[in-house]
Amino acid sequence: MTKNETATSVEEFLVWRSNLFQGLKARKETIIELLDALSSNQQAHSVVELSLNPLFRRDYNSLYRGIQEFLPTQTDPNYEQRIETLFSAVSRTIPPTSKHYNLFGIDTTPCPRPFAETLADKTFIHYPNPIKGNKPINIGHCYSVICALPDQIDTEKVPWAVPLSGERVPSKHKGVN
Repeated sequence: MTKNETATSVEEFLVWRSNLFQGLKARKETIIELLDALSSNQQAHSVVELSLNPLFRRDYNSLYRGIQEFLPTQTDPNYEQRIETLFSAVSRTIPPTSKHYNLFGIDTTPCPRPFAETLADKTFIHYPNPIKGNKPINIGHCYSVICALPDQIDTEKVPWAVPLSGERVPSKHKGVN
């Protein structure tokens, strides 16, 4: 990368970061520091370990609160505008495509939690079981995930999927009461 290309990339990154910052409602600095820590992380296996990253200058309680308050609440008077700003910032991370369209993947993924006695809204979920004769079910949550699927021109530089949204699917939407 030339010096000019690097300067352009840094400038684009700073604009992206500013747009993301504007879309956040609360704990803006905490979220930005969390992104810095995630981006530079190579060994953390838990949120507590991530809070020890030198780029995250707060304690782990701030990290948890930042994650909890990351998205604006639906009662926020500027909810639509904040969500649009966040999606706009995230969509800029999708690599350009050689086609005249973008490809997206939508799926749900199970998260079994059979021993979490106090977990709210847990329900029966589809979960493959390799033991013959067992039913493919478990107890836990399902998550809906939307990812951009960029061209696979250079797998060294382009991720195979860019996550855009991930939300827990409430059990009431699965037809379970």
